[in-house]
Amino acid sequence: MLAYLLQTGRTISPFGEPVGQTKVHNLPLQDYQRQVLQRLGLQVEFASDLRQIQQFPCLVVEDDLYFTYRAMARFLRLAKAQHEGSLGQGNFCAALSASELTEQFAPAFQGEPIDCAGRALRKYGCYYLRCFDKRLPLPQQSQPLCVPYRLRRIRVRANRYFEPSGRFSLPISQVFMVPIRHWSSLLSANVLGMPGFVSLLLGDRWPTALLLPLRMIWRSGSFRPSRWLGKSYLAGRRCRIAASAHLEASLLGDRVRIGPNAVLRGCIVGDEAEIGPGAVLEGCTLGARATVNGNVLLRCCVADDEASIGSFFSQFTLIGRGAVMCPDSGMFDFQLKGSVRVIHNAQSVPSGSRLLGGCLGHRAFLGPHARVLCGQEIPNDCILVESPRELIRNVHGGLPDRIVRLDEGRREAARMRRAS
Repeated sequence: MLAYLLQTGRTISPFGEPVGQTKVHNLPLQDYQRQVLQRLGLQVEFASDLRQIQQFPCLVVEDDLYFTYRAMARFLRLAKAQHEGSLGQGNFCAALSASELTEQFAPAFQGEPIDCAGRALRKYGCYYLRCFDKRLPLPQQSQPLCVPYRLRRIRVRANRYFEPSGRFSLPISQVFMVPIRHWSSLLSANVLGMPGFVSLLLGDRWPTALLLPLRMIWRSGSFRPSRWLGKSYLAGRRCRIAASAHLEASLLGDRVRIGPNAVLRGCIVGDEAEIGPGAVLEGCTLGARATVNGNVLLRCCVADDEASIGSFFSQFTLIGRGAVMCPDSGMFDFQLKGSVRVIHNAQSVPSGSRLLGGCLGHRAFLGPHARVLCGQEIPNDCILVESPRELIRNVHGGLPDRIVRLDEGRREAARMRRAS
């Protein structure tokens, strides 16, 4: 059966790239879609117009839709069963029931909310077509088909300022979809879609997955199960990982370097990335040659290739290719009242989430002491630094008032200057 990737022409601000080039799990979205569809036994073709669709039945997927392997496999199975039961009539579009999985991160940029027989659903740009009228939009001639999924929750304690219940819940499922129409959607795809991606990768590398328990025992140097969890990772070639580092359920590329006492939980790390001593990363995706300073805490952040992160704490933040976050800089990631507002289609709209950091464009530079309000995006090649008025321009004279020079026999002058 043919699968058509329907090109929408969308771009993601502030990067200005076609949506198919944006990265999810360190892969361009276009390549990821093609790999998943080909593994399902479908022949993939690109279409810029619905009139190019000639063969039926077929699958039509918009090029900005992220989906896991399990979600697409279940949708195809249900659509084929409905197609056979309805004597070859009807078109279907994929839908997920509205729950924690679809409402956790930036629900304003999830699928379109609809009501179907009293059920709250979110509809996505994925269609199983038997026949259709090329003069009408696809949503008008297809009925939603809800894909069932099972949801697990990881609950951690949280301050009541951030979560009134006192517990933060992170949903986990291998069935997940999200349209990439805003930079916050990339965070949702990387964080909530990570279990499905890991499952797909383990299926492709099943010999390595089968040997993982033995590797965990060898890495920990102990037969005690309590010590195995911190060594449950898949590493590429020539990685250098300190013996005291703690890695749980993480995927590492080639030539990754991780310093002593670093902690990684549920992370994907690209080739030649470096993580400093004492850094803590939870649910993060790092691109190739990315750098994380020591003693840095990152939660649910996504960094593109060659990004450098020195901010002591960042959460729900997207960092572009070659961008820099200097020490003592950061993105404020919490809205005390209401939801974080973001810029979309030149308008300020609520994202629907109180927890959302910011976005640095490609090659952006966030200097020391620079703080950015939550939901803000920094354009490509933008440089933000502290005012240079108090910088020392000439050590032989013209020093700022707060700077005192004590060498070269000027201690008495310095003492008098302080007294004055």
